[in-house]
Amino acid sequence: MEFDKAVAELEALVETLEREGDERALMLLELIDAIHRPALKAVAEGRVGDERLRALLAMYDLGPVDDEVLAEEALDQVRPYIHSHGGEVELLEVSDGVVHLRLSGACHGCAASAMTLRRGIEEALRDRLPGFKEVVAHEPVGPPPQQLLQIENARRPEFVDVEAGSIGPGELRAVSADGVSLLLVDVDGEIYAFRNACPVDGMPLEGGRLTGTVLVCPWHNCAFDARTGKPLDDEGEGLTVVPIAIRDGSVSVAVNVL
Repeated sequence: MEFDKAVAELEALVETLEREGDERALMLLELIDAIHRPALKAVAEGRVGDERLRALLAMYDLGPVDDEVLAEEALDQVRPYIHSHGGEVELLEVSDGVVHLRLSGACHGCAASAMTLRRGIEEALRDRLPGFKEVVAHEPVGPPPQQLLQIENARRPEFVDVEAGSIGPGELRAVSADGVSLLLVDVDGEIYAFRNACPVDGMPLEGGRLTGTVLVCPWHNCAFDARTGKPLDDEGEGLTVVPIAIRDGSVSVAVNVL
């Protein structure tokens, strides 16, 4: 579409939306303005290195994207999994394809950290960061946080195998481990585990539905993030997360820490 025609149609559309009072559409226009205005101001002032300008150009595939930005986008894909286990990952730098990270919280000192790096973080970086070579994990600085001290004083996870069967993306499966009923959830090929009980009244969840990253209880229609167990409305209790490990295709869980 020609520039002048596009401008004219945009002005006509804005007038129509203002007249009809479509709040969502007007908010969309305000967000577009909030993104473009500072970037255009940077252009007018000759600040070609402005981060907002570079981000805008990247949105339109008009400029190079920093390796750090790509690495952060990759980490955002696996952070819900790490957060669900009480951990955190911080990007320190990217140098010549080597990504330097700092794992903290439950990830620090955990025997499963190496597996987490190999299974989730490295895979995400390999998919999103061209020229990716390896991950280098750095020790946290300063004294261990209170959360870590509590974890160290708690019982160490003891993983036991469960019969996951042929669970696939978008599927739910109820399993039992040491007499505890659990629910396995496959979100885009990544398996998460929760106690098989709705926090409202303890009713089982295996009859629910999984849509994308949202798990809906079959009894009360309450919705949870299927990766972290957090309620989507930020009210009430979330699902109880169970540590999970995948080894050579076998699914193991640690219910002894519940």
